Amino acid sequence: MNNIHHAEVHDFISDLMKKVRTEPMGLFDYPMLTTTAGKYYSAAVFTWDTHHMTLRYAMNGEVEFMKYFLLTMLKFQRSNGFVSCTCNSVDGAVHTRGFHAQPYLAQNAAIYLNETGDTQTVSAIYSKLEKYLAYWEKSASSPYGLYRWPEAWMSGFDNEITGTIFPTGSIISPDLPALLYLEYRAMGFIARRLGLEDVGFEKRASEIQAAVNEYLWSEDMQTYSAFNLLNNKVVTSFDDQHLGGEVGKYSFISCPSLLVLFAGIATPERAKKMIEKYVLAPEHFRSRFGIRSLSKSSEYSNSARWGNPPRFGEWSRLTNSNWQGPVWIPLNWFVMHTLLRYGYRNEAERLADDTVELVYKSIQTLGFMRENFDSETGEGLYADNFASWNILTDKFHLYLEDKGLQIFPWEKE
Repeated sequence: MNNIHHAEVHDFISDLMKKVRTEPMGLFDYPMLTTTAGKYYSAAVFTWDTHHMTLRYAMNGEVEFMKYFLLTMLKFQRSNGFVSCTCNSVDGAVHTRGFHAQPYLAQNAAIYLNETGDTQTVSAIYSKLEKYLAYWEKSASSPYGLYRWPEAWMSGFDNEITGTIFPTGSIISPDLPALLYLEYRAMGFIARRLGLEDVGFEKRASEIQAAVNEYLWSEDMQTYSAFNLLNNKVVTSFDDQHLGGEVGKYSFISCPSLLVLFAGIATPERAKKMIEKYVLAPEHFRSRFGIRSLSKSSEYSNSARWGNPPRFGEWSRLTNSNWQGPVWIPLNWFVMHTLLRYGYRNEAERLADDTVELVYKSIQTLGFMRENFDSETGEGLYADNFASWNILTDKFHLYLEDKGLQIFPWEKE
């Protein structure tokens, strides 16, 4: 580890972790974690935020927060399998109209089981996890054996560019099939650990992997990307025959494609091409401060300060950044694991160092972390006193020595 500010970042995060835990209250039977230590997103559990937070608590020896997260989310499950992506202690399920929990629950349960051997808890929620996955199959199925978000913002990549520009339901974004691939791998692992029959989990994962590689890879552009169901093509460029040169060529090279690499779906050959041409390229994803949420070469790329812009509305608000350019810590996390997976250890170490430096700069300048960061200056952009997945920052370096929490336990069987 080369970063001289790691100790300061670790101490800050350790203190922050004490501030964002809450005791059982209202409809919450267990202690829970808040996404910030301030007024933003307070008093609610958000699926992919809290999943990543519990990983950090587990690395702190507090693996029970994974159990609390799972039991709290699944407490509010409906009979049809639906699990609200957000819940709070007053209302329980906050979103009851299709905003299903993002695909992290089975992974969380598999990691928890691997760490603790707690078969009793996982056995008790096993059928609920099956129903939750079945709801994904019912609500998000698309042609070619893949999946699409009911609404693009449900991914958590709020205003990701293809979901913003193209009509709802017309895009198969690479992140959803990649995450569901991981969920099926996780369920297969859980079934084996519980001594149960794998009722097609690994088979479904293999089918998703094959479909992603067949339909979401652009050989011409050497990258995975979204698939446009209106013209049955992979979307990478602003497809206008009247544009010349490089104009529009990289308009839709966007962060959901990175999840394909994180999940291990890509072949080594394809991963190498995409990593070297895009992920590590300063003109695309790799910023001095980490991984941009949209290629720098996209005409849509920007670092406006706004957060959570609306899917529709005044045209000028579409310039809001959110996931259209800034660096986000989870993207650094996904890509660090990608680089280690495909043999780019030195590059993974530099990314871990840069992530620590980014957070250190925010702490020194503001006294807290923000949700996202300007990809060119490192300036924090939105949401004061942010915790969420940012608290993973001081543990990136553990993975350089293969000492981190095992987040893909099915790969170590």
